[in-house]
Amino acid sequence: MKQAITGAKIFSDHKLLDNKALLIDGENIIGIVAKNDIPDNIKIKQLNGGILSPGFIDLQVNGGGGKLFNNSPDKESLDEIIKSHQHFGTTSIMPTVISDSLNVLQRCTSTISNEINNNKSLLGVHIEGPFFNVKYRGVHQKQYINTINNDYLNLFESLQGFPVMLTLAPECISIKQLKHLKSLGFKILAGHTDASYDQLEEAIKYGLDGFTHLFNAMGQISAREPGVVGSALNFNNTSASIIVDLHHVHPSLIEMSYKQKPKGKLFFVSDSMATINHGEPSFELYDEVVSESNGRLINSEGKLAGSSITQIDAIKNAYSTCNIPLCDAIAMATSYPAEYLGVSDYLGSLKANYRADLAHFDSDFNVKNVWVAGKHLKQEAS
Repeated sequence: MKQAITGAKIFSDHKLLDNKALLIDGENIIGIVAKNDIPDNIKIKQLNGGILSPGFIDLQVNGGGGKLFNNSPDKESLDEIIKSHQHFGTTSIMPTVISDSLNVLQRCTSTISNEINNNKSLLGVHIEGPFFNVKYRGVHQKQYINTINNDYLNLFESLQGFPVMLTLAPECISIKQLKHLKSLGFKILAGHTDASYDQLEEAIKYGLDGFTHLFNAMGQISAREPGVVGSALNFNNTSASIIVDLHHVHPSLIEMSYKQKPKGKLFFVSDSMATINHGEPSFELYDEVVSESNGRLINSEGKLAGSSITQIDAIKNAYSTCNIPLCDAIAMATSYPAEYLGVSDYLGSLKANYRADLAHFDSDFNVKNVWVAGKHLKQEAS
């Protein structure tokens, strides 16, 4: 069924358009027309101000709705996690499995493989670990930090038909292994790493193309060694994700990273945990309690353990606190992650023939309406 959505500014081609209407037909976008040019005999959805943008894309989601993917890697939990993020306008996610046993990893990837064609908000899987430098393991349990072996390679080789992101420490694998992982079509990111500039430069030649949660769990800048942070900011051909909850990274460093990385090469991830759209402020991770305190999620050691934000919060924080222009902030949660993952030919923009994944939010960054593939999932009184 064809319909027109109007009454809000429309974010398209990195601009906010006034007095326009977005036309959709079933699951896909037809195009954008002047409000006065809406065709006759078409259903009109009138919004009361705000911004209509592409649905947000989050490439690092650990949980939501009280569920953590590692703890319950099944269809029911996956559906609940996806639903929780859809409520806040995030219409596409990469469920993330952190360092754990091989059995847990197998169960997570099996669930993704089984559900990839059944849920349009499911993009693929982000495997964060376990090939890490113990020095920067963060909340990842030391007992699960491992090296690549044939069991892992056999599992990785079985993952076909959907995007896979793999976050690892480049210094902990060989170039031969890196080349093999890249040959599988994986997106390879450096994270939880103490790699040197030279090691990273070499890894980039053979497939490393991103950095996970910039500034966190990685070697920092010093006078004679750029570390992972300095390298990530220096290599213009690589992308980087960043957590904009204002706890993981200082606002001034978020702003600096925005200015330093080429346009399109820095994007937001939430690294969100089970607390998203759930009343309980705590959950279990590795058999210990992680609690929320003043917006921070910390474990018993006082280490940050993911975040309690979604992409709409990242947009708001970037714009309100980090001096990032609103259009750039929206792109960092929509088109830029789509470009990194290789799905920007049908997601992340409001263009003809793109899927009608939409988020409508007001001037206070409250998400009012959400559509996935043209289906209106959330509708609040304006």
